[in-house]
Amino acid sequence: MSTLPIFIYSENYNMDLGEHVFPSVKYRVIREALRQDERFQHHKFLEPLMLSYEEAGTVHKKPYLEDLKQLNFSKRVYRSELPLNRMIVDAFFLGSGGTLLAAEMALQHRLAMNLAGGFHHAFADHAEGFCYLNDVAIAIRVLQKQKKIRKALVIDLDVHQGNGTARIFRNSRSVFTFSIHEEKNYPPKEKGSLNIGLESGTSDEKYLQVLTDSLKQVRKKFKPDLVAYVAGVDPYENDRLGGLSISKEGLATRDTIVRDTFSDIPMFAVLAGGYAINTQDTVDLHVQTCEVLAGFR
Repeated sequence: MSTLPIFIYSENYNMDLGEHVFPSVKYRVIREALRQDERFQHHKFLEPLMLSYEEAGTVHKKPYLEDLKQLNFSKRVYRSELPLNRMIVDAFFLGSGGTLLAAEMALQHRLAMNLAGGFHHAFADHAEGFCYLNDVAIAIRVLQKQKKIRKALVIDLDVHQGNGTARIFRNSRSVFTFSIHEEKNYPPKEKGSLNIGLESGTSDEKYLQVLTDSLKQVRKKFKPDLVAYVAGVDPYENDRLGGLSISKEGLATRDTIVRDTFSDIPMFAVLAGGYAINTQDTVDLHVQTCEVLAGFR
């Protein structure tokens, strides 16, 4: 039986990055694919508000936020590996607002997904790896500040460790950060609550067994009020920036395992990475995650 997750989307998610490896066009194409699929006709698609600087300040340091506000290309900004202009910065604030809205909707409706987000390389005081704001960390901290949740679990299955998220919550007892990633890949690893670095070339069987066993372990030791699922699709076998060998079917099973393991806890998902040789594969994999969360697979 399908559930009805809430989807969050804005046309202004779509940044013009020029000839960049990050396929920002995917946001629009994913939304169009869902709009054309009659199975999603009864799902709500909500428009987010721009994240405020006050909300961003629950995680990020004031000097860094001032750099973003003033478009100051400082040492705190340049490691983003992205252009710095108002359109792009605004897109990150809007995408982060979308993640906050998805988290709020998950608390009300149990399941929500932002059709952007997953900017997990951003640190409290600087940008990194295509990420200006750590949207998942901000959503958790805002909801904790509002006393809507006490504890949160971050499940990060992007091929790259969410180093910014791990660092932000390194000393927190109220947030558990769990990551399965490719060990010998970007970035330099930060200590998280549970990190599992896999060998390059790892394929479906081992990956899914490790995931299943690890999530059982996490459920035993940590009882969250909210789950944040960073559903990057760059573990895909034909990804340009990843070295794992997970098939499309394997990624569908991955999403199903996450969904079913935490079916009794509010969960929100974000897209995170995906850099397939064929951009349509990236789109199809993100849409597949939407299908799994909606119970269609």
